[in-house]
Amino acid sequence: LSDTCVSSMAPGGKINRPKTELGKKLFKRRRALTKEKRRKHKIVGAVIDKGLITIHHLKKRNSSARANITLSGKKKRKLIKQLQHMDREKATMEVEMAPKGKAPDSVKTRKNNPKPQDVSMEEAVVMD
Repeated sequence: LSDTCVSSMAPGGKINRPKTELGKKLFKRRRALTKEKRRKHKIVGAVIDKGLITIHHLKKRNSSARANITLSGKKKRKLIKQLQHMDREKATMEVEMAPKGKAPDSVKTRKNNPKPQDVSMEEAVVMD
């Protein structure tokens, strides 16, 4: 009974055997050649809406360089709104910065004018 089982089994020994030196070299060569081919034949797809595309969206280039990268209408509207809000914030920041620049001049004039105010206060006290 045991003789029949042994004879019906396939000859093993190839499944978990380590690679030979020749096998390693051939595999490495094939890998290097395919990498070089990919570099040569790289077709770059079109990027639509270049001004709006984000870095995260452009990371798709890593997975598929040939794909056309487009934004959906929803994403496009969101990005346009975001840019408009950023522009508004910049404008308000510039407006706030301008009066602050003028404020130190008015402080200097106040420092120059305390004596006349004191004099007028003394005159007011003398009048009472």
